[in-house]
Amino acid sequence: MQERAPQSETVTVTFTLNGRPTTAVAAPFASLADTLRQELGLTGTKIGCEAGDCGACTVLLDGAQVCACLVSTAQADHTSIETVEGAGPLGLTERLRRAFLEHGAAQCGICTPGMLMAAADLLAHTPSPGRREVEDATGGVLCRCTGYLKIVEAILDAAGAKGSDPSAQRPLFPRSLSEGSDPFPAVGTRLLRVDGWPKVAGTDRFGADEAPADALWMRVVRSPHARARFALGDLAAVKARTPDLVAILTSRDVPGENAFGVFPNTKDQPVLASGHVRFRGEAVLALVGTRAAVESISDAELPIAWQPETPITGIGAALTSGAPTIHVGIPDNVLTRGNLKCGDVDAGHARAALRSAIWRQ
Repeated sequence: MQERAPQSETVTVTFTLNGRPTTAVAAPFASLADTLRQELGLTGTKIGCEAGDCGACTVLLDGAQVCACLVSTAQADHTSIETVEGAGPLGLTERLRRAFLEHGAAQCGICTPGMLMAAADLLAHTPSPGRREVEDATGGVLCRCTGYLKIVEAILDAAGAKGSDPSAQRPLFPRSLSEGSDPFPAVGTRLLRVDGWPKVAGTDRFGADEAPADALWMRVVRSPHARARFALGDLAAVKARTPDLVAILTSRDVPGENAFGVFPNTKDQPVLASGHVRFRGEAVLALVGTRAAVESISDAELPIAWQPETPITGIGAALTSGAPTIHVGIPDNVLTRGNLKCGDVDAGHARAALRSAIWRQ
């Protein structure tokens, strides 16, 4: 993604935000997501990719879902905007957030605001959708936690559709306390997630949502090439001519071993690349300073001399005899080997204290 230097000019835009007239002052090409979060304090709209790929920043603009990271602030002038903090069109967001909470559809919560807005858009136009319509309407918001099943069930439930998860109709634990029966629920009774409401209300705070006033910002500079050698020039000169740029970090600034990985004894990935990159987007430098300082420097201004090389594309090419080494210390380009063995599951259940027939009910 090409980054723009901050603009000195600003524009004043007016719009209806969650039913209230609102005015914001921002750079015209600042994204609507940034303006909502930074200028208006509505951090319920999350930023995941800033490229329109993940859908976490989905809001409703004049009644249709859009990625707020792709809409400029100037484009929002004289529009109507709904975010997760509002009740939504016809109160749909409020209805959906309660269904999400009861179905356990909010896990980590990063995608939840965008998912709620996509669902509100669907129900506003299609009050009684089928499962396939729900899947299509929410397909633009990526979720890594739930597997989508509980999200789809929650939306169908909010729409009053048949076919939603019947187990969701069982009383939740907080409700059972008022019914005068056993105060301790049986195994399988649904529990409301104790931190669930902030996630569906858009008030939960993540790392990017809060920072001290004097916090420094870091921007990672990444490789534009899939495979290349590179050399760094005079970084001190860049720092000297950029007010409020505190540091430019390279691989030499990483304390200890410049490596990390997913396996305990194999650290194949450098924190910051040292002279060689193996994929487009690999981290090379980190700019540290005020936000204005780190955003004012374009990648083209940095003294990085690139020597592109032919990339290794595909598993077959990486496993070919004589292929260039991808991972440090792994000459055959195979990060790990292993196997999985399965025994007789029925026999295991038969020997268990709780018989297999119970498991299958």
